Amino acid sequence: GGFIEAFLDAWLNLGEIGNQPPPRQVARVFYAEDLPTSMKEEARLFFRHLLEKNGPVTDFLDSDYTFVDKKLANLYGLPEKETLRLKDGFERVSLKPESHRGGVLGMAGVLTVSANGVETSPVTRGVWVSENILGVQPPIPPDVVPEIESDVSGATTIRERLAKHAADKTCAECHRKIDPLGFGLETFDPIGRWRTKYPATKKDGPSPKIDASGEFPSGESYDDFREFKKILAGERKELFTRHLVSKLLSYATGRHMEVVDDYEIGDILEQVMKENYGLRTLVVESLTSDIFRAR
Repeated sequence: GGFIEAFLDAWLNLGEIGNQPPPRQVARVFYAEDLPTSMKEEARLFFRHLLEKNGPVTDFLDSDYTFVDKKLANLYGLPEKETLRLKDGFERVSLKPESHRGGVLGMAGVLTVSANGVETSPVTRGVWVSENILGVQPPIPPDVVPEIESDVSGATTIRERLAKHAADKTCAECHRKIDPLGFGLETFDPIGRWRTKYPATKKDGPSPKIDASGEFPSGESYDDFREFKKILAGERKELFTRHLVSKLLSYATGRHMEVVDDYEIGDILEQVMKENYGLRTLVVESLTSDIFRAR
């Protein structure tokens, strides 16, 4: 139990939930129902389930089930919100495509920790996905670059502001890589509720509709969250699994993985792929590796 909790904090930054809490008036339910506790529990139960069953780590990218209690069923708008009682605690639920969930990117905990508490930004979430899911460290933006305002006021959607920002050559290269990793998550608000429009601002009239489409630099494009996840679970699953192996080894050895570790990480990855991407295989192979034993 302790291992799962500590590793998930290390991998998904779940320990950060609550460090950038949303304003009370916007997300009353976050405080009233102590959502952070339920958010963390969903991720832990999901991880434990895959570990026990040696289920495929690709379920972290896309799955047709998750674990919810009444509070999360409400937050997610799942049919189980009618049947689950608070005292029932958590249960495994099947997800339909219209549930808009599945995998860690559909989890409110991840969506909260990858936003800034007040408003979402495809840049903030894109960086989070790049670092935590794909293991790709985006370059640090140059000092001269102004911050992009994240509040979405009326006519200028975040996309329009990003387009202006990316017209600057120094910004364009990074944003081409980061933004497509965040656009697919724009249909979730700062605490992970599904939405199709940005919050209305009084002075600007109707609220802008959200466009959650994007295109990866490698050419794959998606129209919404579901297609976005499919690309990750398809074309990116090997990259993701390698990152998960490194993350686990870093956690277990207490040091960052270096280039010299790549060869052995590759061997572990091969074993994991042979065993249908099983999570238990990944953990066992990592903890019996020379990298771990020589720590």
